[in-house]
Amino acid sequence: MAVTKRTLGTNYVTGTGILLCGLFVPLLSVQGTDPSALVIGGLGLLAAGILATAGYWLDRIGMHGDQIWRVAIHAGLGIGVVTLGSLLVFGLTQVTDPGASESTLLVSSIALGGTGGTVAGTIREFDRSTTTLTQSTEVLSRVLRHNLRNDMTVILGQLDQLDGDSRGTLEPTRTIRTAIDDIAALSEKARLVELAVMREERQCHPVDAVSCVDAGIEKTRAADSDISFETSMPETAWVRADWMLETAIEIVLRTVRAHGDATTISIHLEKSDTGRVSIRIVDVNGSLKPAEIETLESGVETPLQHSEGLDLWIVRWIVSGYGGSISVENGDTCAVTLRLHRSMPLRRGK
Repeated sequence: MAVTKRTLGTNYVTGTGILLCGLFVPLLSVQGTDPSALVIGGLGLLAAGILATAGYWLDRIGMHGDQIWRVAIHAGLGIGVVTLGSLLVFGLTQVTDPGASESTLLVSSIALGGTGGTVAGTIREFDRSTTTLTQSTEVLSRVLRHNLRNDMTVILGQLDQLDGDSRGTLEPTRTIRTAIDDIAALSEKARLVELAVMREERQCHPVDAVSCVDAGIEKTRAADSDISFETSMPETAWVRADWMLETAIEIVLRTVRAHGDATTISIHLEKSDTGRVSIRIVDVNGSLKPAEIETLESGVETPLQHSEGLDLWIVRWIVSGYGGSISVENGDTCAVTLRLHRSMPLRRGK
């Protein structure tokens, strides 16, 4: 069985709950009829039971691998904070030999802390998913409603013109072909949005960012033979990503090229001491339109006239899925920087 973030996160939360449930059995058996201790122990046992059954209810609410992993991190933080707090209280009150009541209070606090962290992490993941899905819905709705409708209107109008006048049909035919190409491009962008947002079919793993940059350069050069590239990169730079990193780099190269006059694009890839890898793509004579970067700065969807800004939305979703970020410098020089987490290459069996 492959070890994934889903299995690690689920096993951690579930195993912690089972362990805590086991600790409550001897503790509650010696409490006698002390009502306060029984209430505290009962609450702690309930919290431990919630953790022990996490494998069931996390799956039922539709959490995927990365989300379950982040929920498990929140559970661990909750347990850690409460445990340190309880030990600090015991130290200040000089409790050197805790009895059954104190032990029950400590274990109950740990269980409640873990459950609180799990619930907080679950709520945060739901909020993150809701925000992302809302943004993607707004973007796709606007693109499909505005751009596709306009292009189809152009096609129908040109067809009407062809029906009414059989002379000089070359220009209307070219216009129709251009509009159809635009529709095909929008359809591809819609597919990329879905892939970038819906990450269930993708799994992050170590990826060589240098290879992704090289592949992006080759595809960009194949589409535009007049462009040249200057690169400053190490031999390898492993990051936490997946196959869509190459797509993100290609989109940035295409976007920078479309808004610049220079025939040379510079690419700088650097490893930092903070565990990050930055990919900086620069066009010294370029300048993105405000619509291209407004969404990145505001964090909310804005009108996407003729798909302006959609490309960088896609890049943002892809990179944020890796826990990375994107930033834009837009002045005399156009520079787009992707920041990703460093990773170690997988060891291949001999």
